[in-house]
Amino acid sequence: MSDDDPIELREWPDDERDDARPTAWERRARVMRWVALVALIGMLVPTTLSTVAVARTTAEQSCRLAVDAVASERTPSRVSFEVLSLEAIGWTCYAQTAGGDVLVALLGLIPGEPRLVPPTQLS
Repeated sequence: MSDDDPIELREWPDDERDDARPTAWERRARVMRWVALVALIGMLVPTTLSTVAVARTTAEQSCRLAVDAVASERTPSRVSFEVLSLEAIGWTCYAQTAGGDVLVALLGLIPGEPRLVPPTQLS
């Protein structure tokens, strides 16, 4: 290149250089990618944790209502998030009895009003 070329073209990226170091723009882009990734994780983790906490609280309250409707008010209840059961993916409600846990209601992925299980399906 000659000295008559504008300054922008004197160090064009297509020029052959001896050093293989990344340019300042490449380093800046890499840093910005990491900053964006950390910011995204920083937004998603608290949102996910609070959503799970609200869903668990709602499931516990719905389960308590379902157990009170089916059994006595002194019967303890338990909720769990089932993933492996094909018939009941999501929150399930159990009444804890001396003979073991009894399925009372299926609450679904987003718990709300309990769908009581008919007595013939209780196990």
